[in-house]
Amino acid sequence: MPLSVKIDTSFIVPLLQYLSKPSKELLIEITKHDAAIKTHKHALRFQKTRKSIGPFWKDIMKQLSKNKNLMNYVKDGLTYLHNETNRFNKLLTDLWNYFPEGTNQRSILYAILGYDIGIVSEGTALLNLGHPEYNKNPDEILLMSMHELHHVVYTAYNPIFDLNQVHRTNQLCDVIKYCTHMEGLAIYSILEQRRTAKALNNRDYRLFLDDRARKKRVSEFFDIFTKLEIRADTPIHKNDWKILDRMSDRERLWYVTGAHMAQVIESNLGRNQLIETMRLGPDDFFKTYHESF
Repeated sequence: MPLSVKIDTSFIVPLLQYLSKPSKELLIEITKHDAAIKTHKHALRFQKTRKSIGPFWKDIMKQLSKNKNLMNYVKDGLTYLHNETNRFNKLLTDLWNYFPEGTNQRSILYAILGYDIGIVSEGTALLNLGHPEYNKNPDEILLMSMHELHHVVYTAYNPIFDLNQVHRTNQLCDVIKYCTHMEGLAIYSILEQRRTAKALNNRDYRLFLDDRARKKRVSEFFDIFTKLEIRADTPIHKNDWKILDRMSDRERLWYVTGAHMAQVIESNLGRNQLIETMRLGPDDFFKTYHESF
């Protein structure tokens, strides 16, 4: 069994209790939960907060209290997860086909609220059931679970970086290569699952499956990346951090380009060669892609 997963929704209880009646005691209980600790570590690693865990979760709870639809979202999400356990297991088994031979890992999928749509942290996947995307299409709960669980295995082979340790352009290039590899493999690995579920309206898949949009983003990605590589080992400028925004949130460059690279490698060299890049890392992914034509 390459990856076994336990679904854990226990963190939802103290969160909802706090929202119902905030107290210092409940906030302390929240911060002691493994899901709270891993979420906070993720936020620190990616410079999304500088606050300690208590104030960090207090801020999240304050924002959650403004969401009048939250209780319905949570109820529907938990019900969906409970009712679709068999399908979850089937999708997970399919995902094994994109893991290196010899993978043997156990993980937990935590249900959380209020932070991102889904993340991987410290070998664990965490899914924000309060996110509106899951209410629009409940299938996204399972499909995003597979995306984040793919990251769980990826990060076991390739330990994730810490943005606080990135100071020079060559280190920034390494971050971009890492994210392009990690996100590209995850997107491509569940493409057929999304096709089967008729769930291709996700922005990354719409861009990836649109030839014109894909070519535009692949071209932009390599143009930006090559210019950054040419600067080699030089200090990062303040404006360089905007590159990460273009690569991720704004234009989805490393998501679309990474999936494109994965597809090219599998089409030209076979799935085994693609899977082996997970074991060998981002540098091998880029090298294999350029040698695959």
